[in-house]
Amino acid sequence: MNARAFPVRPRHRTGSLRRAVCVLTLVAMAATSLAAPAPQGDGSQRPAISEANGREAVTDAGPASPWDEAARRLILDEAVDRLPEPLRGLFATPTHRERLREAVAAPARPAAETAEAVETLADALAGGGPDAVFAAAARLARPAIALHLPLAAVEDSEALRTGHHGVAGAVGVGLIARYGDFYANAIREGRRPVQYLDAPADALATWTAAARERVAPILEADAVARREATYNPAQHPEDLTALDAAAARAYYEALRRELGRRGSPEAAALRDAAAHLSDLVYTAWVRAGKPLSLQAADAASTTDDRTSPYWLLVLAAVTLAVLLWPRRRAGANRD
Repeated sequence: MNARAFPVRPRHRTGSLRRAVCVLTLVAMAATSLAAPAPQGDGSQRPAISEANGREAVTDAGPASPWDEAARRLILDEAVDRLPEPLRGLFATPTHRERLREAVAAPARPAAETAEAVETLADALAGGGPDAVFAAAARLARPAIALHLPLAAVEDSEALRTGHHGVAGAVGVGLIARYGDFYANAIREGRRPVQYLDAPADALATWTAAARERVAPILEADAVARREATYNPAQHPEDLTALDAAAARAYYEALRRELGRRGSPEAAALRDAAAHLSDLVYTAWVRAGKPLSLQAADAASTTDDRTSPYWLLVLAAVTLAVLLWPRRRAGANRD
């Protein structure tokens, strides 16, 4: 049989095709690795919270909390100060504290969703950026703070019938504005280490029951103060933060005195709100794998054992150069 009837493809063309396929494969592998999402901070399968979802959590809110901005500031600062390191460092900088205060300023979600918010914060700490973390922390903090002073319900259902209309504002705003130094010291009393909560929903039920028990002594103190001062705070909302309002002075002095005689339940509410919020945040942090920064996913990627996509790009370039060099030399020799 004549061998010339079956021409053989030039070897250098077949080799060029193989070289091109190798180089393209390496480049594709590098591009795929660059496009792959970063791993979760604790190596778990938690779905990462997106920045958009985090921002939505700030605006999705329920009824307002009776606590004033000054009271929330006291609670948030004390809650952060109670956290152990390195968790405290995630929220303790002035910038981070202010971001948390701004996020928590929105109305509170229903207390029943607080346990779910623990998992939301854990997800954000494990794989979200700062926006998602602060949004999730606020979603957790708002109801956790509000449930410790359940006077908003009293305002709606019993205040007009029992003569205590305006008591929520008087306790949550007026007293804090007039006796801020007292409450700043009272909230730090009896500090204890933070506690991990195996069942946050059960803890919330216990805290809610304890908070409701404080309503009766607060209403008793309010009744005495109203009689003595012949003053109704609901009729003078402008006096809540007007420290020079003479008509309100006698009422708030009597209210503070009567609350003190009953163990200062409003101060205990502030203290418990801070302590329990610390417990909730600590629980979420532990469940997230105790990340050391607010960019858990980015930090985790530095420990990933996958081949770096940039090294794959370098390898592709070097391979291409090595494969093409013999052809250039061969061409030069033919010339």
